[in-house]
Amino acid sequence: MSDRDHAARAIRLLGTERWPDIVDGYTLGAYGTMAGYEGFERTLTDDRTSAGDGLRYLLLAGAAARIAGDDTTAHNRALQARLVATDYRRDADPLAAAACEEWIGHCQVIAGNDAKASAAYDRAGNAYAEAGVVDPAGATTEPLLQAGTDLLTQLSRPDDDAWDDIHGDGSDALARRVRFARARLPGYLDAREQEGHLHAPRGSTEYGNDSYECPDCGANDINHVVNAVLCLRCDAVIES
Repeated sequence: MSDRDHAARAIRLLGTERWPDIVDGYTLGAYGTMAGYEGFERTLTDDRTSAGDGLRYLLLAGAAARIAGDDTTAHNRALQARLVATDYRRDADPLAAAACEEWIGHCQVIAGNDAKASAAYDRAGNAYAEAGVVDPAGATTEPLLQAGTDLLTQLSRPDDDAWDDIHGDGSDALARRVRFARARLPGYLDAREQEGHLHAPRGSTEYGNDSYECPDCGANDINHVVNAVLCLRCDAVIES
């Protein structure tokens, strides 16, 4: 991700909790990614699709809007993402189509539609089973699925759930990730709303680095992400 990308700018704003700007940054990041101007610089239907990152940014915009108490914007961003996933599903291969059902489940969670989320996750689980994937763990590295993992790991912070938490030993990775999202995503969102904060994605981290001191909270634990040094604790920009 370039530091000029809209999504990168949204990440650097997370420490400020300027929610309208953060929502706009992630939203524009989604539009730019799906238009081919950010990220992989591919269009929606190329082999190395950016659809997943576009969906991720829309749902992060929705999560930020929920933290801000703007349920209408949260619902709208989730609806936008659901429409993209539904459209992409039409021409996708079986694995990607199953992933689209999973994304639709995430969208319904963000929108607060619990029953529709459960139905989408049911469809995703069935579709993954019917896809006949030989290497479930390897399949999670496909861009559409990797973006879903990235969404969950960021929303889990500061608890920092990782690939192993989501997928276990990998032997049942696709079915497990659906069960994991169904069980954990609503709680992640509730926790972020209660905390009133959305954390940056975890990049390369260092603990107790005395060369840095957070200007906001004084911590010296740092997160190298989006070509900047952020505070690992409060996400303030230490160096950019």
